[in-house]
Amino acid sequence: MKKTLSDFDLSKKSHRYLARKAGFDVPKLPNNKPKKTFWEQVEKTKNCWFWKGKLDRCGYGIYSINNFCHKAHRYCYEITNNLKIGKQIAMHTCDTPNCVNPDHIKLGTHADNQKDKVNKNRQAKGEKISISKLTQKDVFDARNIYKNEKVTYKQLAEKYGVCRDTMQKAIRGINWSHNGL
Repeated sequence: MKKTLSDFDLSKKSHRYLARKAGFDVPKLPNNKPKKTFWEQVEKTKNCWFWKGKLDRCGYGIYSINNFCHKAHRYCYEITNNLKIGKQIAMHTCDTPNCVNPDHIKLGTHADNQKDKVNKNRQAKGEKISISKLTQKDVFDARNIYKNEKVTYKQLAEKYGVCRDTMQKAIRGINWSHNGL
């Protein structure tokens, strides 16, 4: 049975969408909200300038121009310094993702950004690594068992559900050395 326009409640956006999908010529509702300028979405404080607009999943600001999204801190750096960043990375010296203060941005490569992360001790370690099977308590317990009882790396690995190499590195401190166990 063919649907007619009266089969749809066009007052709701989702139904307008369904009507368009069904082949009806239903125009999209205009967005009557005035667009905020870039600077209207920035809250300047004594130190950082905080982005109050849309954020991505990592907390970095997103600024949209003509339906093209820019990272807010990169865009701010470009417009205040009147240059294009290109493929360089805009790194925060303040380590605040939603800060757009151009004085807190320095340019670098991906390798520079990774070195900065390690130097500032911000990389994931131990059980915060998403693929880690061991917890800090597991490593602590396994080290105590290994030190006080006659067990092999292989036996401990089987007990904790990891491979022998992983257990050996955890016990010897090659991995899991960050927590001073």
